[in-house]
Amino acid sequence: MQLIRTLNDTADLTTRLSGVLIFAAMLLALADTFQLIEATHLATVLAWGFVLVELRNLTGKQRRLILMLSAAGVLFSCWAWFKGGQVAALDILSEHIKLAMLLAAVNFIRLVSRLEPAPDHKGVRSFLTTLGGMHFFSSVANFSSVLMVGEQLYRNERLSALSQVILARGFSLAVLWSPFLSILPMVLDKVPGSDIYAVYPFTIALAIVGLLLTLVESRYRRPEELNSYAGYPIKRSTLLLPAMLISTVLLTAWLAPDLPTIGVVALLALLVPFSILVLKSGMTSASRSAAKHVVERLPDARVEIALFLTAGLLAAGVKACIALGLVDLPFQETNAHIASFVLVSIVLLAYLGIHQFALVAIFMGFFAEITTTPTLMAIAYILGTSLSMSGSIFSGLNFILQARFRCSIREILANNSLYTLLMLTASVALIYLLAAFGIH
Repeated sequence: MQLIRTLNDTADLTTRLSGVLIFAAMLLALADTFQLIEATHLATVLAWGFVLVELRNLTGKQRRLILMLSAAGVLFSCWAWFKGGQVAALDILSEHIKLAMLLAAVNFIRLVSRLEPAPDHKGVRSFLTTLGGMHFFSSVANFSSVLMVGEQLYRNERLSALSQVILARGFSLAVLWSPFLSILPMVLDKVPGSDIYAVYPFTIALAIVGLLLTLVESRYRRPEELNSYAGYPIKRSTLLLPAMLISTVLLTAWLAPDLPTIGVVALLALLVPFSILVLKSGMTSASRSAAKHVVERLPDARVEIALFLTAGLLAAGVKACIALGLVDLPFQETNAHIASFVLVSIVLLAYLGIHQFALVAIFMGFFAEITTTPTLMAIAYILGTSLSMSGSIFSGLNFILQARFRCSIREILANNSLYTLLMLTASVALIYLLAAFGIH
C-alpha cells in the first residue's frame, strides 16, 4: 500500500511539474509573439520538456506517432546539416512553438465551458438545433465538446447514426472557421501571404454547405430516424462565449491587422475565461481555480501539443532540405491544380492512417518558399484537415467515437464516405472557380 501511495504521489508531482512547464512556455511564447521579450528558445526548451515528461502518459499508438514524426524530422535536419546547411537545433525545434502556446491557452476556456440544455422538440428541429449547438460550442471547447455533448446523446449504451453525424460534422466543420481550433491559426501563421479576411468568406461558405449537406443527406438516408430524433439542443446563453470570443478576434484583426492573429487568439483564450471567473467569484477564487487548472487539467493537452511540436520538427527539417536544393520540386509556384492535389492528398493519406496535422505540416514545408496562391493553399490545408477529422477512422475525433461511444469502423465509414466525396467535389470546384476569378 505504501509503495502504491508513493507511486501515486510521484505521478501527481510529475503531472503538476508538466503543467507548470507548459504554462511557463505558453507565457514566454506569448510575450515573444507580441515582441515584449526574446524568449523563443527558452519557451521551446520548456515545451519540449513538457513533451518528454508527458510521453509516458500517451497511449502506445500516440507514442509511436510522436516518435516517428520526431525521427523523420531529425533525419531531414541531419541530412541538411551534413550537406552544409546552417541548422540550429533550437530553431528547428521551435517551428511550431506558437501553436503549442495556442493549444495551452485554449485549454483554459474549459474553465468556463458549461452545457445547458434548451427545451427540445423531437424531429428535424431537434436535429438542427443539436447540430447547430454542437457546431458553435465546439468552436471554442475543442475535443471536450465531443465528450460533453456525446454523453448527453449516448443512450441505451449506443450512439445513433444521426448522433454520430452530429458529433463528427459539428466539430469538424467548426475547424473551417474557428481560430480556437488550431489549424486556422497554424495556416495563417505558416502560409506566406495568407490573411484571415481573405480566407474566411470561403471557409465559412464551405461550413454552411457542409451543414446543409448534412441535413439533406440525413433527410434522404434516414428519414424515419430524423422525424423522431430526440437530441440535445444547447441553450443560447451557452453559445454566447464562442460568439464573444470569435467576434473579438475578427474585430481585432480588422482594427489592428498588424497584430499576430495567433497571439490575439491565445491572449483572449486566457483573459476572457479568467475575467468571467473574477466577475463570478472574485479575484482570489478565480486565481485559485486557474492555478488548479494549470497543475491538474492543463497537462490534458499533451497529445495535441506533442503532435504539433513534432509535426513542426518534421516541417522544419523538410524546409531545410528544400532550401539547400536537396529535394527538388517539379514546379516553382502554386496554383489551383496544386491546391486541389494537396487537398485530395491530405484526405486520402489520412484515410490510410497518416495523421492530418503531420500531412499539413509536411505539405506546408514543401510549399513554404513557392506559395504564390496563399488563399487557395490555405483553403486546401484547412478543408483537408476538416474532412480528415470527420472521415478518417484514424483521426482523434473518430478515436473518441470508437473508444468512448463504441462506434464501429464500418459505421464511421458508412456515415461519412459520401459526405467526404461530395465536399471534396464542391471544394475542388470552388478552388478552380476562385482561380478563374483571379483570387489567389
